[in-house]
Amino acid sequence: MIKFKFLVLSILSIFVLSFAFDHVGYAESADKTDDWLRSDKTEISAHRGAHVAVPENTAEAMKWAGLLGYGFVEIDIQETKDGQYVLMHDENIDRTTTGSGKIEDITLEEMKSYNVLDADGNETNYKVPTLQEALEEADKYNVGVNFDGSKGEWENKEFVDGIMEIAEQNDVLDHSFFVLSDREIRDQFHAWYPEATVTFLGNALEDLDEDIKELKKYDRAIYTTSINNIDKAAAEKIDEEGLRLHVYQVNTAETYAKAKKIEPRLIETDVIVPDGAGRLADLVEQLRKEEGIKNDQAAHALLMHLKAIEHFEASEQRDKVVKHLENFKKLLEHQERKNLITEKNYNTLSINATKWIDKYGTGR
Repeated sequence: MIKFKFLVLSILSIFVLSFAFDHVGYAESADKTDDWLRSDKTEISAHRGAHVAVPENTAEAMKWAGLLGYGFVEIDIQETKDGQYVLMHDENIDRTTTGSGKIEDITLEEMKSYNVLDADGNETNYKVPTLQEALEEADKYNVGVNFDGSKGEWENKEFVDGIMEIAEQNDVLDHSFFVLSDREIRDQFHAWYPEATVTFLGNALEDLDEDIKELKKYDRAIYTTSINNIDKAAAEKIDEEGLRLHVYQVNTAETYAKAKKIEPRLIETDVIVPDGAGRLADLVEQLRKEEGIKNDQAAHALLMHLKAIEHFEASEQRDKVVKHLENFKKLLEHQERKNLITEKNYNTLSINATKWIDKYGTGR
């Protein structure tokens, strides 16, 4: 314990001076006038928005995706009793809000009377957003949108037209794609909106040739598969066929390292944060506000480590970056044992530190 206290005090003493954080607050994706689908850049997509920082499928989760540098967000759209589009993964609001009942039985006004719950079931001040409110944030922060078509009536043209109108109004239609795994619904959607990018949940280890053939029917398509259902050879064939790749379920340092090796266009995740000490510092400060880190002293200790890491990263002292990341993980373990940080946030920060150690430790 004495050694641990000495380590923390040493870090605080050495790095008490303020380092300038050069972390741009918006996603670094291509300009909207460019074709995002043709880019060779790998970007990270936040599943259900950046719920590393705030509750899932909220307007604030769209905002934080932009602030933390995500290129895309994945969202789930459902329709209320009075025909309003809202973001919600489940068919009911029991898990994610202070209310209960099926979305189709609740009006928007009733929905807005409830507060959103965080991942630990604690009440927040956030509200379930309309699609309009969510896409306004995506547009503001230049974040692309993955529309999950597994919920809602995508076979219904009126339902689809309403979504597309809102997407076009908020300037995200050309910076988006639609996951429609039912072939008939996907073909009908393509007939209605041939300029929209489509995809489905493929399996590159079992159905690669069939999946590629299916996707090449469409004017614009991206290959989507779980990181567990693809290897380097399959990724190379997808690229050779002129298709970009979107992998999901990337939620560990190991799966992230695998994803980076196959160079997809998009890496979809619940926990991985785009690289940069400044971004993790932003996240730590937000977690303190959300009370996911229990007091200012605990948050400050983490921030001092991140300032040190940013300094050594800027001066290209890789060995010191790794050393301080390892100490950062030890500090997280100590805080988790002392209940100074929630289990969810401990796991998120630890996974990202491990991802970073892998990057510098292997020379990538």
